[in-house]
Amino acid sequence: MPCRRRAARPENIMDENMPKTLSRNLAARSARRRICALAAALSIVLPCTVVAAARVTVLHTNDTHAHIDDGYVSFSEIAAEKARLEAAGESVILADAGDHVQGTPLGGYDSGRSVIDIMNAAGYDVATLGNHEFDYGVPALFDNIRRASFRYACCNFIRRKTLDDPGTLVLPSYVVVTAGAARVAFVGVTTPATLVSARPSTFLDASGGWRAYDFISGERGEALYAAVQKAVDEAAAQADCTVVVGHLGVSPDSAGCRSIDVIAHTTNFVAFIDGHSHSLYTGARVRNAAGRDVVLAQSGCHLGILGFLTFEDGRCVAAGTVFPRGERNPEVARLEEQLSDAVNRQLGERVAVAPADICSCAPGTADRLVRREGCSAGDFAADAAWWYAKRHGFACDMALINGGNVRSDIPAGDVTLKTLRTVQPFGGDIGIVEVNGRDILDALEFGAKTAGDAEFGGFLQVAGLRYAVDAAVKSSVQVDAAGTWVAGPSNGVYRVRDVEVYDRSKGKFVPLDLHGVYRVAGSAFTLMEGGDGFAMFRSAKKIENGMATDYLVLAEYAKAFKRGASGLPSLSSSASPLSELAGYPLAYEKPAGAGRIAIVGRAGAVAD
Repeated sequence: MPCRRRAARPENIMDENMPKTLSRNLAARSARRRICALAAALSIVLPCTVVAAARVTVLHTNDTHAHIDDGYVSFSEIAAEKARLEAAGESVILADAGDHVQGTPLGGYDSGRSVIDIMNAAGYDVATLGNHEFDYGVPALFDNIRRASFRYACCNFIRRKTLDDPGTLVLPSYVVVTAGAARVAFVGVTTPATLVSARPSTFLDASGGWRAYDFISGERGEALYAAVQKAVDEAAAQADCTVVVGHLGVSPDSAGCRSIDVIAHTTNFVAFIDGHSHSLYTGARVRNAAGRDVVLAQSGCHLGILGFLTFEDGRCVAAGTVFPRGERNPEVARLEEQLSDAVNRQLGERVAVAPADICSCAPGTADRLVRREGCSAGDFAADAAWWYAKRHGFACDMALINGGNVRSDIPAGDVTLKTLRTVQPFGGDIGIVEVNGRDILDALEFGAKTAGDAEFGGFLQVAGLRYAVDAAVKSSVQVDAAGTWVAGPSNGVYRVRDVEVYDRSKGKFVPLDLHGVYRVAGSAFTLMEGGDGFAMFRSAKKIENGMATDYLVLAEYAKAFKRGASGLPSLSSSASPLSELAGYPLAYEKPAGAGRIAIVGRAGAVAD
């Protein structure tokens, strides 16, 4: 089962990535919210016999990640819910806060085109860009924007014609949607971290010498705040109320460019529909630059829930979650089934059987272990790259896989190509580089900058390597405004320690030699393209680029396991081809994996 946040009651708004100040404010209001959320839910679920002249409900989604056939809410149900509310006399707008075309094999099937068709049929009115809208490249991005019958807005995505060009906006900074008697302006904004969370080469001009596409941000977010304020002020003159729909999130690693930061430094809008951090909060209130409350909402991820905000006469009067009644729009359902069937035909080959879940998330939750500590799916993906490289003539000392590239568990039971493409849906390449030990240490340190506190897509899962992270040591790794690594810790104190490399000839782990040269397999996104900000590898010697597509590497590794009672390979640790290595840690049956990454220095942490 792909890791995703299960549908929750409206009051369940806490999230591990939410800053403590916001969490405390929300906790203080929880008793009141339980009453208000129930009233809000009733206001949206029950038909209205009297509707205020300027009343409008905004249904909103975010980070749906192409979960067409396995979400807890489907697009066809959303379409039916919107139609039902409109038939009851409500004015309804449907909005999305980004990351809708990528994340499962259904998105990758045709670079998101079918997802856009489904959203068109579902009745979306407005959306902003998420970082994963760029995964198929800029030409595909523009194709999808043109294909959409809904409108996109983004106030900080710019294009430059020359190196010195300050840039012009690619999309409208806002759009105004009229629903009944209400006019609502939506200002779009996208995380500047897209520059490193998508392939950095995506944004370069043809020569590769400078960024032809960029995101307004500033060193500490000042330019981003100014861009949002300018767009909001322009939009407010055209509408009854103004809403920001943003793909920013609340994760600490985005500090300065989070939704809460933007709200705190701007004014003149009443609500912020958020995305990116996969958080779940409904109707949280955050003070803006004028000291007034702004409603902040985000609906988890993967179509776990459908959020709503209701506005009357320019004020947000209700917020909560909607649980559709199971009715489906027939045309949208047809498109969903058509896409799902096509992908199943393409990727339906049975590859292996998993006797237990191989986990990227904590069991039964959407807590993405793979982005902050060791886990069995991270071990499996890194082991696959390490094994595959040696199998094809490139003996590597280790493998590094960024946690953001592992998007799902491998559920117990039959494992198909679709299962493995769901684990690694981006179709990225596995590459090989040679680097020195200092670069490896810096990469581990950069990847672990938020370990113990929050998620980071660049957190490194490893094979042929083990290390510890002292979460009590505050990270001082140096980065630029885009979040790209610049240098090691400014105070010289590394939170990563006890780094050891598996020596095949000795059958044991030995200390990392900072002056030694190592051959490393892993995500080309990380090792060769500087993805997630791994700039320490820019000087690496490239040994092999594009050796194979990542999910096919998973498949070949899976096929090399010993066969079980089913006649197919059994993905148990004892059946792995790596089980022949003396002293090499394997524990795919355990959610936390084999303990190759120890998080120490925090409450409840264990060394191994």
